[in-house]
Amino acid sequence: MIVFEQRFPKGLDLRRTAPAGAARGGGPSDAAAGGEAVGGTVFPRIDVNASYANSLPCFSYHGVFAVFSECSSLSAYVPSEQGGVPLVMYSPDEPDLPMLVLSPLNEPMATSISRDAGLTGLPQLGLGLLPGIEVVPKDWSQLFLLSAGSGVNEGMMAWGDRMLRYHGQQRVDNRYRDDVHGGIGFWTDNGGYYHYSVGHNASLGATYEEVLPKVKAYHDAIGVPFRHWQFDSWFYPKDGPVGQGGGGGAVTNWTALASVFPGGMARIQAQLRVPLVMHNRQWSPTSDYIHNWTDIDWHVSKTTALPKDPLRFFERFFGEQQGWGLAMYEQDWMTKQYQETDALKSNVSLGGLWLRGMAAGAASANRTVQYCMPLPTQVLAAAELPAVTNVRASGDYVDRGQWDIGNNALLLWALNKLPFKDGFYTSTQPQIGGETVGPERNPDREAIMATLSCAMVAPMDGIYLLNASRVMATCRKDGVVLKPDRPATTVDACYRRREPGCRVYSTHSAVSGLGAIRYYFANGSARALLADEVGVAPEAASDFAVLNWYTRTARRLEATNWLGAGYEGHVYAVVA
Repeated sequence: MIVFEQRFPKGLDLRRTAPAGAARGGGPSDAAAGGEAVGGTVFPRIDVNASYANSLPCFSYHGVFAVFSECSSLSAYVPSEQGGVPLVMYSPDEPDLPMLVLSPLNEPMATSISRDAGLTGLPQLGLGLLPGIEVVPKDWSQLFLLSAGSGVNEGMMAWGDRMLRYHGQQRVDNRYRDDVHGGIGFWTDNGGYYHYSVGHNASLGATYEEVLPKVKAYHDAIGVPFRHWQFDSWFYPKDGPVGQGGGGGAVTNWTALASVFPGGMARIQAQLRVPLVMHNRQWSPTSDYIHNWTDIDWHVSKTTALPKDPLRFFERFFGEQQGWGLAMYEQDWMTKQYQETDALKSNVSLGGLWLRGMAAGAASANRTVQYCMPLPTQVLAAAELPAVTNVRASGDYVDRGQWDIGNNALLLWALNKLPFKDGFYTSTQPQIGGETVGPERNPDREAIMATLSCAMVAPMDGIYLLNASRVMATCRKDGVVLKPDRPATTVDACYRRREPGCRVYSTHSAVSGLGAIRYYFANGSARALLADEVGVAPEAASDFAVLNWYTRTARRLEATNWLGAGYEGHVYAVVA
């Protein structure tokens, strides 16, 4: 492990105009007119050895939802705004699969990473201050971590442990923290039946307040005991219209629209009687909080705003929801809040203050936080925030590849965050009347990946359309989800084989008296289960049995095992 520190004992004012062509700290040119923020700083600058530049494969995370991206070599690695981190490099041809992880260790939203061609033409990695920062205060310090390990999965966990330890955080088991984390839940997210729709059945009512209690009664009648619900962005007022996917106007007041819940939030909570996950988005520059809470100043941009004292704001804000049953606060559109808030790009401390204030305010009200649509640097910032218990690991349900979370689970679990797959339809029937009709072609795959994620299992079907048997296969009869000990992640064999798009995942459960029970998922039918993919040495394979979940046939495990795929075209197996 190596930690690099760039300290500013006298501070730094980057608003001053620099001579043409000048650069600070070996970074980009500072040249600008009129005292604008310019350039950045770079330390360290790492020269990549010629023998590794074109031979070491790598991967990193980029953009909204911190999307996993493979690079065939370091020469092909391309950073991105608030992305390209962590950068993971590994050597697939060596027996112990040695690997390195390079990332910010503190204040990730104020950092940047660059890749340039050095004088030799080989890549150089530059780490430093985010270009556009205006002022660095005295004694401000920026840290980067280079963490080594063996095996991609174990190496990522070692990196995560070091990140957590630096921030004074313990690795906490949040799988069964409460009924939101541990129980099946009914969600109304983008792509679900009740996302900006109450259906076409006039006999059920015309408002969410009329319809949702009938949906709950239906769930109760068919014996599906949902232990929490989620309300998406359809319930609160915004400063503009909402487009496809729920994007659009910013929140003006985080309260129920009279057209949605005429009786208010307390009334719908009294009818549903379950804890709620509740969605929020970017803050409006015309919000009621700006006009009414005049003792709190705001950074105001054209389409967004952010309080200058986030801790003070969020501690007051989270005292406003008495009687709602709010258990988890879902902060969505985090990318948009960053991209459209000028101060987040120029103020060296504001990004961290925003996220710390949100987490502390939620914790003060005994609530947890989910990040949705985060940037990679925002995910890294959550390492110091125990109130942030889970992060969306995929795009919305309308994205056909949203089930494929094994690589993002690798990142999130390392930082002690549960990787949430998003909700899904459990039925193959068309969901007529819902925002998304479907039909879902692979509901078993959705249910399996949600269960193996260790996060929430979140059906979103319309009334009379839920597949109760499929939902109940994920949980006990009281609705508590049957989770493994850790989320399913991409197996090391995928990295050893340098196989782009490899979708083989495994995880396990420790059972008293039986040792570890392993779970294996492979998308596609033309693949053999290898013993080492489930943590069994090939020479010890005969001590284990493998059960094909779909054929219900068991046999002795071998080093290489060809298993028939199920009717959806994937393999799911249990090894013990």
